[in-house]
Amino acid sequence: MLATSALVRLTGPAAVPRSALQRQRSLGSTLGRPAAAPRRQPVGAGLGLARRTTNGRRAAQPPTAQRREGGGGPSRSASAELDVRTPFLEPLARSFILGAGAGALLEAGHVAMQVLTGSFPGMSGFQPMLVQDHIAGLAAWVCLYALEAAAVMSVLKRFNFDAAAASKDLSGLQTLPKRMLPARLRLRTLKRFLAAGSRRLAPASAASSQATIAAARPGSPGPSPAAPTATAPPLPTPAPLRQPTKAPGANSAVPAPNITGRGKLAERPPTSTDQDTAPSFLAKRAKELRDRESYLKNMWYAAALSSNLGDKPVKTQLCGRDMVLFRDADGKPHCIDNTCPHRGAPLSEGWVEHGKGGHSCVVCPYHAWALDGNGVLRDVPAAEHKGEWAQRPLVDSWPVEEKGGFIWVFYGSKSLPAEERPHIPYVPELDDPEWRAVYEEIEFDCGHFGVFENAIDMAHIHYLHGDSFGNSGKPVIKDMQATVDAHAVTATFTIHNKPVNAFWALFKVPEVHVTAKAFLPSTSLVTFELGAGLHFTTFVSTVPISATKSINRFALVRKLSSDPTGLFLSPLWDGAARRAMLKIQGEDKAMVEQLRYDQLPAESNVRADLPQIMFRKLRQQYVDLGYAVPTEKEVPPFASSPARERRC
Repeated sequence: MLATSALVRLTGPAAVPRSALQRQRSLGSTLGRPAAAPRRQPVGAGLGLARRTTNGRRAAQPPTAQRREGGGGPSRSASAELDVRTPFLEPLARSFILGAGAGALLEAGHVAMQVLTGSFPGMSGFQPMLVQDHIAGLAAWVCLYALEAAAVMSVLKRFNFDAAAASKDLSGLQTLPKRMLPARLRLRTLKRFLAAGSRRLAPASAASSQATIAAARPGSPGPSPAAPTATAPPLPTPAPLRQPTKAPGANSAVPAPNITGRGKLAERPPTSTDQDTAPSFLAKRAKELRDRESYLKNMWYAAALSSNLGDKPVKTQLCGRDMVLFRDADGKPHCIDNTCPHRGAPLSEGWVEHGKGGHSCVVCPYHAWALDGNGVLRDVPAAEHKGEWAQRPLVDSWPVEEKGGFIWVFYGSKSLPAEERPHIPYVPELDDPEWRAVYEEIEFDCGHFGVFENAIDMAHIHYLHGDSFGNSGKPVIKDMQATVDAHAVTATFTIHNKPVNAFWALFKVPEVHVTAKAFLPSTSLVTFELGAGLHFTTFVSTVPISATKSINRFALVRKLSSDPTGLFLSPLWDGAARRAMLKIQGEDKAMVEQLRYDQLPAESNVRADLPQIMFRKLRQQYVDLGYAVPTEKEVPPFASSPARERRC
């Protein structure tokens, strides 16, 4: 399949508009986002600990660490290690100091008011407001700690709760309590005192641990006859931690490419040695794969083809949820959850009735409960007293729009105003009478992200679809240019095509100029022109059904400018066009279902992979803003729903 490519500018990540940031703050996202922090000394440096190489030999310590090892008292690195072990300790102490200060400030204001009004009784008769002072101090302590703890949690969550990996971001975290406390009172003395105490306790615990490890190693002296014979497997030697980077693309699902010279890409994938010496790498890779598998909320998904939704209800699956689509008396589509609130029967097995209290309803096949397009129960045939049931929505409903031959469902908050929602992916050719569109869909037995990435992969068409399109003899992708906005990336480039038969030789051109676009969350568009004015547009929307299943709903749109008769737009060609697209999609399906990202510690990339890399960068921005929804493997669908989220 000629897949859609979408590139962002090579200099810096794509920008998300202020409106998107404001919306996300109101829909539950970023509290206390980290600011850029200066380079910190790696955890463990200056603690008197010799580093170990991967072969087990002790490496030379830095001179600074050697000097500090013999000196008295812990170094600043000991304080940093304390932050790694207990990231909430400093916020707790800082908020306590500020809370005590708030109580003292209240009392000072009390004294000042008495002095200014002339009612101060003197030191002998002064009565402090102890109760009010304590209440103010306690309230300030709790509120400030909650604020800073939430900010720390937001950072830890992005690093899979690996405090070592998140240490650099935590150290640079800018919060209101940290700004309120003067720089000279940043708790360094307290932290050094606690770190010194932990170091005094460390030798005894370390000796105990070493004794346990030594007893478990082969060849070590065995236990005495009277001692228990419990054994443990040998423990791996801890490797030094590598601090995460804040370079562009650091939070992307793959490492960002290094651009050298005049746009030359020189990316070096992590080596086995790098991975062995970076325990935080595993947590970061796990987060990358989890983010990749997640769904994006507050986005439009093609839940069905318009031609497949008639007078009967139609079941659709989206982001791990079962939904039902149906049309009202005016033909407008509606979407609600497919489970009847009575006993969970599938509403899609029922029928549609109009005029239920002036509403069009989908009727459950089990007990004939009727629910309207807002999920409100309108009729229960077995009820003696009509209206005895709750009048609020009993199931979730989802905003729906019909556009371009697709039924689009907004998987997100209904309280988000329509003007603040992203635009529905669309191209005018879908509704242009001078073009002819053919629609179809095909399921994939794998997650949606790999299916969509295939659609924006340019290099595979020369090999996987060599007998349909492309040219394996000239596979170079040339003249790549890209732009980006808040919801999509657009690219123009040139490829070489080779006609596969005499018919396609009629439209042969030396080079094929392609315009490609990738829309969030997962829709691709490719337009290109061959000889004699033959135009094609492929529009593919990849929809996540569940964590392990997805579906491509697509349209192939064609036009022949040199055909004055319009015969090329005749339905007679629709069958051939549909078979050609299904053939290409079938070839993609056979390969994509075998892809195993999870077997790789990292994915190597070259310049031809820029469409995937740059779209990952754009998508990751929304993940970091809180748009990601965990799959049903992590959270049951009934436990949370983007439709029920409310704006603050």
